[in-house]
Amino acid sequence: MNEYIKRVVENLRKKYKTECPYELANYLDVLVVTQPIGETLGMYKYINRNKVIFLNSNLNENEKRYVLAHEIGHAVLHPRSSCFFTNTKNLNKLKKEYEANLFASEFLINFDNIDYLYIQGYSVGQLASYYMVPSELIEFRFKENKKMQ
Repeated sequence: MNEYIKRVVENLRKKYKTECPYELANYLDVLVVTQPIGETLGMYKYINRNKVIFLNSNLNENEKRYVLAHEIGHAVLHPRSSCFFTNTKNLNKLKKEYEANLFASEFLINFDNIDYLYIQGYSVGQLASYYMVPSELIEFRFKENKKMQ
């Protein structure tokens, strides 16, 4: 599954020439609605043959980018499902959440140079800041990369 998701992300990057989740959502005709939605970070819903992502307006910009990329993962990989993103702690327990998180990590983190940066002494926190993602996504990406080796 990891290789499949990696290919999907590579194809989307090539086709649309973007690394911005907001641009990708636009190209994929996914409506993005930002509003307060309580404790929920974001959600993807398939409504009347339309793909809609709700982002919690209480998130900071880096969190919104991450949650949007995660929800786009649902839109691409699970287009007819409805998925709620409530926290980052249990992402690997449900297959759809794991796959959406893998999509987000592939899309937001350029792993071609992350090993070099890590060897140069960048901490997980510094890498998270560099890629503008939560530290948990960097840790997730390192763990997934080790699985693939």
